[in-house]
Amino acid sequence: MEKLKISLLYVEDDASLRNIYSKILKLAIEKVIVASDGLSGYELFLKHHPDIILTDIRLPVITGLEMISKIRQVDKAVRVIILSAFAEPRYFLGAIAVGVKGYLLKPAESEVLLKMIEEQAHDILLDKKVIDEEHKRRQAELAKERGEAILQSLAYSTVTFFNEGFDERTVVKVLKSIGESTKSARVYIFQNFKDERGKQYTSLKQEWVADNISAEIENPVLQKLYVDDPMMIRWTEEMQKGGHISGLVKNFPDLEREILEAQDILSILAMPIFVQHKWWGFIGIDVCDEERIWSSVELNAMETVASNLGAAIYRKQVEAELLELNTYLERRVSERTNALQKEVTERKLAELRLKESEEKYRLIYENANNGIILLIDNKIVMVNPEVTSILKMSPRVLIGKPLENIVLRQDKSALKSYFQSISSTGEVYSIDIRVRSGRGDTLWVEVRTNSILWNDEPAYLIFFSDITNRKKAEKEINKLNKVLGTRVAEEVQKVKQQQQLLVQKSKLEFIGELSAGLSHEINQPLGGISMGLENILLRIEENDKVDKKYIRDKFSVLFHDVDRINQIIEHVRIFSRDQQNVFREEIDPVKVILNALSMIKVQMQNHNVNLEMEIEEDQMIVIGNQYRLEQVVVNLLSNARYAVEEKKKANNLDSYSKTIRVKCVRNNNNCIIGVYDNGVGISDKYINNIFDPFFTTKDEEKGTGLGLSISYGIVKEMGGKIDVESREGLFSNFVVTLPLKK
Repeated sequence: MEKLKISLLYVEDDASLRNIYSKILKLAIEKVIVASDGLSGYELFLKHHPDIILTDIRLPVITGLEMISKIRQVDKAVRVIILSAFAEPRYFLGAIAVGVKGYLLKPAESEVLLKMIEEQAHDILLDKKVIDEEHKRRQAELAKERGEAILQSLAYSTVTFFNEGFDERTVVKVLKSIGESTKSARVYIFQNFKDERGKQYTSLKQEWVADNISAEIENPVLQKLYVDDPMMIRWTEEMQKGGHISGLVKNFPDLEREILEAQDILSILAMPIFVQHKWWGFIGIDVCDEERIWSSVELNAMETVASNLGAAIYRKQVEAELLELNTYLERRVSERTNALQKEVTERKLAELRLKESEEKYRLIYENANNGIILLIDNKIVMVNPEVTSILKMSPRVLIGKPLENIVLRQDKSALKSYFQSISSTGEVYSIDIRVRSGRGDTLWVEVRTNSILWNDEPAYLIFFSDITNRKKAEKEINKLNKVLGTRVAEEVQKVKQQQQLLVQKSKLEFIGELSAGLSHEINQPLGGISMGLENILLRIEENDKVDKKYIRDKFSVLFHDVDRINQIIEHVRIFSRDQQNVFREEIDPVKVILNALSMIKVQMQNHNVNLEMEIEEDQMIVIGNQYRLEQVVVNLLSNARYAVEEKKKANNLDSYSKTIRVKCVRNNNNCIIGVYDNGVGISDKYINNIFDPFFTTKDEEKGTGLGLSISYGIVKEMGGKIDVESREGLFSNFVVTLPLKK
């Protein structure tokens, strides 16, 4: 069974009856609201406004009749049915007094109850239908009136645009006519634009508002609505395809509704404006005092208004373009008239100048320092006097002949390729070729060619000059260059040898400085060997039978000392050796530093120098020569020792501690070797010269000034750099940076 399309409020205090009847009612009625007392029944009525009330008379809080009386004050037409267990006349009369439509005694049969409700429902639906029909009729009449009003505004706008043109004043008059005829709150026009990035947006440009309605023309939100903004996407898609936006704002998407409700709009109509089939913008109508549904008549009328607006805008654009074109044409006619007058004057002057120019060109042609040949169809057509002077040939011999006739056989193919390149690329460049003179001599000439038109025919204008003497000079210079190259190579070799001698000299100077320390290094194991041999001889004299294990142990110690002496001598020998061929290999910079310290540490100890070490534990590998890098470290340590000794002499302070710090650490992809001393430091006026060859602040007998220069060259050779930071009287810090092997 189809449910009745009504709503019913059922009020019953008995829970069991309320449960039974509510189930029966819900099977037959679309919406059933249930209450358990009179007050809650009244409150539910105010909230839901049901079509029928089914109630008992005796109810808690307030009675059913009291509840009905209160409801009648709100809605006198609501239909009420009593379902009660009381049959006394006074209850029945009370029910009649409050306008009850039916009275049933409990327990009532469900068929009887539903039949009574159905009868009331039919009456209610019939009343609703009559009311709806009346409402539709009134709405249709209003829509017809508004449609006719819009059509009148359309006619008015057409006449206005035709008679007065399209401008801001006429647009405002048309918008006012539409707004007053449709009884709207606002009528407005949005126009599309593009920003500096080329993004399209739409902006409110004209607006009419009714009395007591706020204007939105200054609303910043409506000045730049981008068409791809989430709020505008639906509007953009609809209008670009010729559709419109209309309806009740409460039914719009949330983003659109938020902006429109802020302007107090209840209903809206927006119709696109097209200019020459391109979406130009839209015209819109806002309604703020009622929810209005737009009829097809109104939509069609507004579509025609939008179409007329597009036509008026296009007409305005065409008029502006025609006006601009007329202005341009008038200016061009004036300019052309002036130009023709000037052209006539200039033509007369040009004819005069042409005669003068022809005379000048004739004089230039005949007196040019370069030979000039005009070549057409590969034949010489004209030559100037310089050509006959260079080639020792008369014009009669040359004119009419191909140019190749005077070119040596070895250069004919080069000349042919040269002309092909000129023809295909148009590039102008020169070529050197050999020609045979009229006397049989071979001449070198430089040829430069331009493609021209001569009497409307393609031709070549050839300039050439005699470069025979230049070629002879170049040949002589080449011979001299070869000799000079040999001499330069010999001198470079001598310089390399001298540099090697300087390196070796620096090494030998340092070996001299180390002699005392090396003597101590060798004397120590020699003393051990001497004492060991004396002990063995003493043991043999005291006891004819010497223990073999004792002898073996003693000799092992003696051999160890001998090996130590050999290692010292071998290291000094290799270090001091003149290495003519420097090999590049993988070397451990830590090992190099320790070897250098082994040669200089005795000197440090003898002079009470405090030597501090900072050595990286992880192995590092650099590419270079071990002994050349060792020479760099030894030189830096020697200079540091000299600096602290000089400071001690100058100050003679007991509190001064001579300190040298040596470090070898990794920094990203580099090995950093640092030598720091707290010595005399370097003056600012000398700091930029310390790496120059033979520059030194030491006495002549204490240094040659080669050490830092050679060290700088060795570090550069290994792809590294050496930097220095110093303060006179305080410290010096030399830092060598070498790239690690990748």
